[in-house]
Amino acid sequence: MVLLLALGVTDIGRAFYYREAVTNSVRQALRIAVSPAQQATADSICSSTGSGPVAVTVSSPIPPAGGPIATIASEAALESSSDGTPAGSVIAGSTLSVTFHCLNGAAVTNANTNGNGPMDPGADSITATITDRMRIVTVLLWPIVGTSVPITVSSFQRSEY
Repeated sequence: MVLLLALGVTDIGRAFYYREAVTNSVRQALRIAVSPAQQATADSICSSTGSGPVAVTVSSPIPPAGGPIATIASEAALESSSDGTPAGSVIAGSTLSVTFHCLNGAAVTNANTNGNGPMDPGADSITATITDRMRIVTVLLWPIVGTSVPITVSSFQRSEY
């Protein structure tokens, strides 16, 4: 009984650790995504959207294997890396999704935003979400919670361009 309790407490501690790692990584991804250096990336993603306001979500694995948001995913992976490389990230195997808001084929900026909330397609905000799964090590908890639990963290911020 004491062993079961100890392993259960270990899983709870690990859950807090992973939740914090995912939270810090999504904050870092968002810091990079809203920076003026990423406006060209946002414009490139928005270039095929046509007219009107629309929200476009792009996903990437962590660590990234290329793609339009590879720089953002790499920085997110480095935030929780134990060895200074994206591959050494605690959240390796998770998925980063970044939502850009587009207007007439270009990223919405502070100058042409509609002023509505962050979920509105015409807003000048960017949303970053990381989804990960934490394996449960306490075998006796598997019938109750399963072999893993999902950890998803989202955050949004206005673009700086």
